[in-house]
Amino acid sequence: MLKLRILSRLKRFSFADSRTAANRYIKKIKWPVTRNLTLLVLTILGSIGIVYFLAPADLTPSARHALFILLVASALWISEAIPPFAVSFLIIGLAVFFLESPAPLHITEDWEKYVNTWSSPVIWILLGGFILAMGAQITKFDRKFSTFILEKFGGQPNRLLLGIMLTTGVLSMFISNTATTAMMLTIVMPFSKRYGKQEPIIKAMMLGIAAAATTGGIGTVIGSSPNAIALGILQSAGYQFTFIDWMIPGIPTALILIVFSWYVLTKIYSTDLKQIDVIIEEESTPRELADRNTTENRVIVVCTFILTVGLWMTSTVHMIPVAVVSLIPIVIFTATGIIQSEEIKWIPWDTLILVAGGLTLGIAINDSGLASWLVEKIPVFTNPIISILMMVFITSLVSNIMSNTAAASILIPLGAILVSPPYVLVMVVALGFAASTALLLPISTPPNALVFSTQYLKQADFRFLGLSITAISPFLITLILWLTI
Repeated sequence: MLKLRILSRLKRFSFADSRTAANRYIKKIKWPVTRNLTLLVLTILGSIGIVYFLAPADLTPSARHALFILLVASALWISEAIPPFAVSFLIIGLAVFFLESPAPLHITEDWEKYVNTWSSPVIWILLGGFILAMGAQITKFDRKFSTFILEKFGGQPNRLLLGIMLTTGVLSMFISNTATTAMMLTIVMPFSKRYGKQEPIIKAMMLGIAAAATTGGIGTVIGSSPNAIALGILQSAGYQFTFIDWMIPGIPTALILIVFSWYVLTKIYSTDLKQIDVIIEEESTPRELADRNTTENRVIVVCTFILTVGLWMTSTVHMIPVAVVSLIPIVIFTATGIIQSEEIKWIPWDTLILVAGGLTLGIAINDSGLASWLVEKIPVFTNPIISILMMVFITSLVSNIMSNTAAASILIPLGAILVSPPYVLVMVVALGFAASTALLLPISTPPNALVFSTQYLKQADFRFLGLSITAISPFLITLILWLTI
């Protein structure tokens, strides 16, 4: 029964990193259609009013159109009047029809650049990561791996908590943080039921899973959607930043944040327990997946995983593009039948669309001249470190109240223009990291929502850890990137 509930949650989230999905899962509120339409119309009319009546006269027509698109996208992502992926479709449509056109029906010759973000190498990198994760989940390799690791940490409560968090963090570097959280919950639920809601270490486990799943995504390019947004913007600006280049600062940052979260949780939720019986219960396999949960398939998954990640990390040696390497798990898992047509529906297409829209928004801001205009008008600190710290702090806060992918889509292009070229790389990567530090509210991320849904936590339980991460992460992220890039 627990397995079916977890699968149901995973399908409902569609493995996406969407605050909308988290909010819908917790509150299950459906707005009337009329309210959504009202918000949509007011957003568009308000943006038109700002752009054409309040915007400075020195803005070019293309820059005005780009500003309009930016305002509409920001307002809709914050208000959630329409789903986040639908906002991305709107961005692409507006960019094609209005951005560089004197009239709506006059389409410029280079319109394809706004649509081609859907086939961007970044999209294929993410898709390869999603397919790897699905293969691990279908064959239960992820569960076998986590069970093996947890048994090595033993039953001392604080050590077991650290083992749970490190395992969650490592898995979330390669697997959707939502799927990782759901899987880890099935593992710790027997502990939770055995010791009850009043046992402090149980609350620490729940919060630890959410924190590690969210911050663990910092470690690799495929760990979270904001990372892909940052990489796409860097590539469009001509920067060569590889998979291993991201991991060099990403993994230390993720591990430090996980260990810091563990330390905070052990102090807040001190337990009198001396030992926890580490008995990992075997879960039943759904009938439709039983024939693929075999040792042979797990061997295929492990070998493919090692080959793919190895080629990702050594792309500068063999010169095979990272996006091309991503085809390896896609071809192998579908050709061998590990992933079949029914599971293709599990791919978070809405997240891929959201990333594509974010990349289009970045192109629109830069190519329209809006970025250049903002550089001249927005006050910029002479010290680049202050600018980076300020934007990292803003990104961390905004990611708590809206989809972190949407927040990255808005703030990363803006952050890139606030610093001089030598510091663009640090700024963009730092904002990608910062978008994965949202731990303040139950609806900040799907991992938060999932652990909150277990009813072992109250909303106030997220507050101290979330504020602590928000307070230290800007300084930690900036310091590590300054030293490593």
